[in-house]
Amino acid sequence: MSSKGSNYLNKMKKYQFLIVVILISIGTNGQTIVPNISARVDTSKVAIKEVYHLYKHYLNSRPDSIYQNPDWNVNEAKYYVKNKLRVDRAANLMFYYNNSTKYFSRSIPKILQIDSVATNRYQIKTIFSEKCPDGENEKFSPDWITKLYAVRDAKGEFKLENTISYDTRKWKKYQYKFINYVVHPDCSFNKKEASKAVAFCEKIAKQFNIRIEPFTYFQLPNSDAMGKLYNFDYWMSYLGGQTFHSTREIFTTYGKENYPHEFVHLLFPMPKDGNLGCPGIITEGLATWLAGPNSNTSFEEALKEVSKTFQKQDKLTLEDIMTFKFRNKFDNNILYVTGGVICRLVYEKQGEKGIWELYNSNQDNFKLVLEKQFGMNYDELETIVIKTIKEYNTTK
Repeated sequence: MSSKGSNYLNKMKKYQFLIVVILISIGTNGQTIVPNISARVDTSKVAIKEVYHLYKHYLNSRPDSIYQNPDWNVNEAKYYVKNKLRVDRAANLMFYYNNSTKYFSRSIPKILQIDSVATNRYQIKTIFSEKCPDGENEKFSPDWITKLYAVRDAKGEFKLENTISYDTRKWKKYQYKFINYVVHPDCSFNKKEASKAVAFCEKIAKQFNIRIEPFTYFQLPNSDAMGKLYNFDYWMSYLGGQTFHSTREIFTTYGKENYPHEFVHLLFPMPKDGNLGCPGIITEGLATWLAGPNSNTSFEEALKEVSKTFQKQDKLTLEDIMTFKFRNKFDNNILYVTGGVICRLVYEKQGEKGIWELYNSNQDNFKLVLEKQFGMNYDELETIVIKTIKEYNTTK
């Protein structure tokens, strides 16, 4: 063999060695989640052991990603992936700020229960508690206690499912024109309020030339009931209401049939740039201007209170409000109302066209669009918005 051939083989061996080292490094750095289990989880039972391994595999299968997860009920997975959502409804909140790798590095899952609830159907309850070296953060742990179902399919294999379909199967349902109400057993359905809801939607649709598509409205008595439909038996952070455009769903926690704020969110289609588009001060501001910041407070009532708060401040900027540097302790009314005032002023100047241009703005051109709508530079319009809010309480 020539010296060139010998050198070539030596180089190839070095490259092969490097490849092996890299692969080993990748393998050792890859995180394997092994959930802890409570004494109540009896893995000596065949079915429970199967469910445990299914769930363990799921935790290690990129649960933060949107794809046809093989551990999931096939039809459910197709539905959620088609609508650009993670297959696990809980995952949409759990991995909102951190991906699953980062999240599991600080919050170790512990399976509390794997119990049979019906023939070939098991529930899996898991607690996610953050490691808290700082005692101050202990009061914010655990983050969640989740519940999923594992159901044996036609092939005899267990697959995971969300709770929402099974747990609402016996709830009363009412159809009012384009609204399909799904009513929690602890709520009483009021036909008059449902009629008001329809009338409000039709009014907004006419005002802004929107075509109303049918949607589902979950009428719930409290945030715990809402959490359970998101696969949470407990959640540290909770929501009062939420709209999903892709699945055309509204979830509310006030036990009411008529929640105009969320109707506005659903009626207006997703901004052109999706979730990364229009700033929240406008999407929430639009809903607040047209329907108030929540189910119990009108825009004018909220504006009056925010006006009082503004009067106590010497210097305010929209940036401080949009970044939550300046906010109320227990609600987002300052952001919502400020956005509502912006929307109202734009509508007074430019009408429906101005609202649509503002709604379809994005993070990059938001200020330029506002300058166009107001016909002045950003600093000047900022002064007008802040002044309008400050002076509202003195003129009413």
